[in-house]
Amino acid sequence: MIPKTQIRVEKWVVNKDANGNGVESIQRAYNLWAELVQQGNGRTDVAGQVRLSNSKQFKVRFRPDWKVDSKWKFLYLQKRYTITGIERVNEKRFNWIINGEG
Repeated sequence: MIPKTQIRVEKWVVNKDANGNGVESIQRAYNLWAELVQQGNGRTDVAGQVRLSNSKQFKVRFRPDWKVDSKWKFLYLQKRYTITGIERVNEKRFNWIINGEG
């Protein structure tokens, strides 16, 4: 059995401050239990350059009407990952697979 871990999913928005500068802040956050599916720390070729990838894939159970876009990030082991993909699955314990790049 794969152990569950806790992640925090946050929705980030950009607001203007008094000087007109864009300031990022967290609008909404959820703490979820998730199962780590894939932990990618491999090499990728991006535009002819070899880079180390730092991607994670989690299975989570959350509301079926959840709308996720590029404004969402998740926090896992004190590191923020940008959500790069989300897939709806029909399992008994989990209903989303979240892909993130850190």
